[in-house]
Order: sequence, then structure tokens, then C-alpha cells
Amino acid sequence: MFLSNKEKEVRYQAVRQEMAEQGLDAAIMRGSSAVRGDGASFRFLTDFPNVNIPLVLVFFKNEGQEPILLAESRFQADRAKQSSWIKDVRLSSNFLQSLLDIIREKDLVQARVGADGLDRFPLLWHQQIKNAFPDFTLTDFGSELKSLRQYRSPEAIRMVKRSALLVDLAFQQGLKYIKPGKTEWEVIAGIDCVLKSHGVEKSFNIISQGPKTNGYAPSGKKLAKKGMIFVEITACYGGYWTQLARAVSLGKPSEDLVKLHRVSVEAIKKALPYLRPGFKVSKPMSVMEDHVKSMGFEATPIYGHIVGIDMVEDRPTPKNETEITPGMVFIVHPWPVLGRSSLLWGETYLITEKGNQRLNKTGDELIVL
Repeated sequence: MFLSNKEKEVRYQAVRQEMAEQGLDAAIMRGSSAVRGDGASFRFLTDFPNVNIPLVLVFFKNEGQEPILLAESRFQADRAKQSSWIKDVRLSSNFLQSLLDIIREKDLVQARVGADGLDRFPLLWHQQIKNAFPDFTLTDFGSELKSLRQYRSPEAIRMVKRSALLVDLAFQQGLKYIKPGKTEWEVIAGIDCVLKSHGVEKSFNIISQGPKTNGYAPSGKKLAKKGMIFVEITACYGGYWTQLARAVSLGKPSEDLVKLHRVSVEAIKKALPYLRPGFKVSKPMSVMEDHVKSMGFEATPIYGHIVGIDMVEDRPTPKNETEITPGMVFIVHPWPVLGRSSLLWGETYLITEKGNQRLNKTGDELIVL
């Protein structure tokens, strides 16, 4: 566990209050990797650093009922008992059957139960539960849980800041691996070693060579003697994701790279006054896009992520009308294109009561090695 029992009680109270407002008796959520939707709410209510192994959590509205965590292996069950907030951890060789048993045990046969994303809830499970209990109602609770996850307590903010600090450290120490003749594998392995040796539980790191940013998994391809090396480091510490995207030039940078770098840094700076409470997400993203286009570049329609326990809680775009609120965390990265060249460049920002705070301390300069 990374967080305190006090933090647990704050989260549980908020979720139970929302459940009462929605008329829910219980909620079901699955746990996997907390990437692109599946697993983030599970982590929010368990503080369990699960990695890509299916788990299920049943959470109850009534304070006197302990949440139930289902694990398919004794290894995971033992870990959950030691490293999560959940006291009632049960082995299950069949999650559907276990859910049916819990519905009977907890007298939920006529209950209204929320799913963390009805579109992600297994259709077979839903059908079998309805067949067994015709008066059982399963409804979507995913958007409400997502909204609750946007809140950042002081404890959570410490995790976010630590995550960003470690991403910076990995980039700075990873620079020594960016040399002609080194393989992409060696570069990313060096970066990942720094992250994992400092407690990062998951990371998503990509690299590309050449004038165009094409993020992909590393390969055995050796770095050329000159040209652009793009590196994106995304790390999860204490359940919270942050990211840094940077380019390094081996040898003198090309004119295109210099121009792309300049417009990227300018675009972010122009957007920052609007990345604050009182504006919608669309405003800073539109400002950033308009600047890129006004300077004669194409704008790739990927402007970053809104992150948290999920690596992509939402996509910030010029059409996203979500209100910016304190506690939100943005990865801001314009992606201008100039002919056959392009550059994705960005970092992580925390929204405060009065503005934003840049979390990555890595500078804006184009590094030449």
C-alpha cells in the first residue's frame, strides 16, 4: 500500500455518498492494468498495485459491509491481503459464479448495482446474472467513479509529484545511453532500470529515430551517428501516471527539428495561461493548436492526456468541453508536423486552485549530444 487508512476512509465515504445519490446498493469493478479505463476505479478503492492480472472488487453502499476482492490465484490473494485496503479477499476459480454467490449472500437479488463502465462489463456475466436474478438491475456507474477519481488529496498529489520526479531522473540518467551504436533496447532498458529501482510499478516507454516522431516499442536497431532521437517516458508511481516527451539530437540538429522544437515550446507557453480553473479543456488546446497552425505547421490532433490512476482518463482536445478543476493532471504535448518531419514534445502539469504547476523539472532546451 502507498496510501493511508485515512485516505481510504475519505475515498470510501465519497463513493458511498455518490452511490446513495444514484440509488445503488453495490458496485462491481474489475482490476487489471489501469490503462484506458479498465482497473482505475479498482485501484482507487483498493490501493493495490495489480499488474495485468484479472481481479474483481464488489463494493457496498452500507458502511458496515466490507468490500470483497476476488482473486483467481493464491499468489494474488496473499498479496492483496498484505498490500491492499481490502480485508475480505477470496479465492475464485470462476468470477461469474463467485459474483452469483455474493449476490445471494449479501441479499442483492433485487438490488440496483453499478458497473465501472457497463460497456466493459462482460456481456456473458450480465446475461447470466439476469437469468439467475430477474429483478437484479445492473447500471453504468463508470462516469461517476471517473469524476470521483479526479479529486487529488495531499497524499495523492505527493504520489503524482514523486512520479514526475522519477520520470525526470530516468530521462537525465538515460541520456548516457543515447550514443551512436547503442541499441534502442539498451536505451529503454537503462531508463526503465532507473524507474523500477526507485519504486515505479509500471512504465510505458517508447523511442524512435529519424526526423519524424513515430513512437514504437524499442528494437535491436542501433542508434545512428546523427539525427533526432525521440524518447517518451510514462511512469506510474503510487498508482499515478506522469509523462515526459523529449527529443535529443545526435550531432547538429536539422533546421526542421529546430523549428519544430521552437513552435512546440511556444505553443505550450501560450496555452498555459488558460490551463486553469475557470476555463474548459477546449480553450488551452485551441490556443495551442491555433499557434501551431499560425506558424505554418500541421497540427496532429493528439494534444496530450488527462491522467491520474488511469494513464488516459480523458483526451484534451479543442472540442473537449470539460471544466478544468483543481486536482486534474494534464500531460500537454503538441505534435507539429513540417513536411516529412514531426515532433511530439511535452510534460506534466497539475491544476491548482489558481492556475497550474509544472511537475517535470527537465528544461525546455533541445539537447544536443
